[in-house]
Amino acid sequence: MADEDDAKYVCTLTDFSLKKAIRELNEDPKQRLGSVQTLRKWILEQPHFTCRTDTTFLLAILRRAKFSQLVARQLIDNILTIRTKHPKITVNYDIQDASTMAYIDAGVFLYLPKTDKDGRTILLARPGAQNLGDPRFTPDNEIRTMLVLSELYRDEDENLSVNGTLVVADFTGAGMKYMNHYTLDQRKTAISAFQDYNPERVKGVLIYNAGPVLEMLMGLLKAFMKKKLMDRVSVHTTMESLYKVIPMDLWPVEYLPDDYRGPSVGSINSIIADMKKRTTNAEARQRILSFTSDRYRIDDKKRPSGDAMLPNESFRKLNID
Repeated sequence: MADEDDAKYVCTLTDFSLKKAIRELNEDPKQRLGSVQTLRKWILEQPHFTCRTDTTFLLAILRRAKFSQLVARQLIDNILTIRTKHPKITVNYDIQDASTMAYIDAGVFLYLPKTDKDGRTILLARPGAQNLGDPRFTPDNEIRTMLVLSELYRDEDENLSVNGTLVVADFTGAGMKYMNHYTLDQRKTAISAFQDYNPERVKGVLIYNAGPVLEMLMGLLKAFMKKKLMDRVSVHTTMESLYKVIPMDLWPVEYLPDDYRGPSVGSINSIIADMKKRTTNAEARQRILSFTSDRYRIDDKKRPSGDAMLPNESFRKLNID
């Protein structure tokens, strides 16, 4: 089912990303919009949910599903189920909200300016940077801000949906007080949102300086994280270990040795300033509000009998990335 949004779509993938999409994600540029239209048609036929049908969103879903219509449908069902069950963290995102700005100002989530050699976006998460005595820093707001920023950056750069994200979780300063800030249910919800709600491809999770909370943290991840993503988790106790995965020139200066004289991505404050500039874009603000409207939800009471996931057309059975 064609849409006027399809006519406006212009592929902004770099040559590197396009080749990867073809090689790894089974993307066929000639069939790309046809796949979007097939998925959109299925969405509009469903009586039990309302979902976004814009080209950008459906392409992100299809790329994570490696262009399997069946897997894409399962992803959409998962996303809408989480949205309906946890509206506090998933709906009506305002990128200029006071709590979101508090997390940005504190540098809790830093999207680093340069990608790595594989084109992966690097998200540096620093839970220890938040002030737990400030009422704006709550478990719900932390999860929500992570998802808000993911939505914003994915909307701005189509390449992110192909190359994925490398997450560095720096637990410096985040001790047992931080871990106990969350209830077990909130931890479970955070992990579920991270792996099942986000359409982007998480290509690795690097845990750094977890110290005394490492055992508790790994226990939570092993209990609630899917094996495929858990296999991408690595633990690091030194920056030298992290430099082997992410070269020194891709780090903020605060993460580099005092005697280092090579290139970097600038200071944490400069990265925060760039992120704040993005959130002041009025057009981006309205797009994100529209994309995360509370009208997109699922009603299981209206779910049709039988398996609505099964496509009428043939499909390839692929592993979700």
